[in-house]
Amino acid sequence: MPLFAAANAKRVIPERDAGVVSVLLPEHYLRTPLTADLERLRDPRRPPEDALFVNLVAKYFFAYVYEGAHDAVVPLPEITKLFEQFSRHQSLNEDGDDVEVMNSLRQWSFALRMLADLPKTAHILRSVALRRLSPKILEQPYVGLDIGTGSGILMLAAEVQARRNGFDKPEIWGLEYDRPVVERSSVLVRSLGGGEVVFADARDVSAYSPFADKELSFVSNETVSATHQRLRREHFAKIFRALFGACRGGLEHTAFFPEGLIVYNKEMNVSVMLSRINGFQGVPEYETLDFYPQGLFIEGRVVPLHQLGEEFLPYLTPLGRSLISRRW
Repeated sequence: MPLFAAANAKRVIPERDAGVVSVLLPEHYLRTPLTADLERLRDPRRPPEDALFVNLVAKYFFAYVYEGAHDAVVPLPEITKLFEQFSRHQSLNEDGDDVEVMNSLRQWSFALRMLADLPKTAHILRSVALRRLSPKILEQPYVGLDIGTGSGILMLAAEVQARRNGFDKPEIWGLEYDRPVVERSSVLVRSLGGGEVVFADARDVSAYSPFADKELSFVSNETVSATHQRLRREHFAKIFRALFGACRGGLEHTAFFPEGLIVYNKEMNVSVMLSRINGFQGVPEYETLDFYPQGLFIEGRVVPLHQLGEEFLPYLTPLGRSLISRRW
C-alpha cells in the first residue's frame, strides 16, 4: 500500500476545464486532516455544514489508498489526481502512473467506486450521521451494524451518529466478504475509531450470531442495485431476510439506512416500499417478480435515486463532476 509520504513527489494534473484542476471548488476545501473533520462532526454542539461531509468523503477516499493520509493535511491537487486516476483505473496505465497506486485502485475498485460518487455518498453520510435516535434506543448501549460495509465509511457515520446522540462508547461492526477490502477497511476504520470490520457473508444467517442477543441501535445496508438492474442482483432483500431471521428480537427500535427503498415492477406496473415494517421484503405475492430500485426514503422524505446527492453538486467543479463515479 502506498504511504502518503510518497504521494508528494510529483503530481501534474492535466488541465481539463478552464484552468480549474480540482475536484472540489477550492473555497469549499477545508485545509484540515480527516481526523480533525471527524472530531468536528462528532461534537453535537457544532452544526455541521454540507461542505464538511463532502470534505470527509474526498479525504477518506484519499486516505483509503494512501496509508497515513488520515492524519495529514492533504493538498487538494493530490486528491484530484487520485480521482482522475480512478476515473480510468480499469484501463491501461498512462506514462508516469504509479503502478502500485493503480493496482491498489483496481484491487479495491468496488469499495472505492462508492466513495468516488462524492455527492451521493456525502448525502448518505449526512443522513446517517445526523439521525436523531428514538428514546428507546437511547436507553440501551449503542450497537451499530453496517452490512456489506465496503470502505467502511458508513461505520464512521454511525460512530458520529452515536456521539451526536450522547453515546460515549459505541460498539460498531462492519460485515464484508471481499477479503482485500476487509484487510484495508479494518485498518483504516480502526485507526479512526469507527469500529471493527470482519469477514462475513451477510446473506448467511450465521453471520449475525454475535448480535443475536443484542439490541441493535442502527443498521445500514447499502447493497442497492442500480436503477437499470434487478434488485436481487445486489442481495439487498436476501441480506435483510438473514438479519431479521437471526436478530428479530433485537430490531424492535432499530434505526435503519435506508429508512425505506422504493422498488418498481413493470409487468404489474406497481411500486412497493421496502421498510422495517415488512422486513425489507415487500409483499409476499410479489416475491417471484423482478423489481428495480427507484428511490430512497431518506431524512424523512422520498428521494428518487437519480436525484440523491444533487444538493451537494455545487461543491464540485465541472472537472469534479466529470470524474465522479455513479453508483446509481
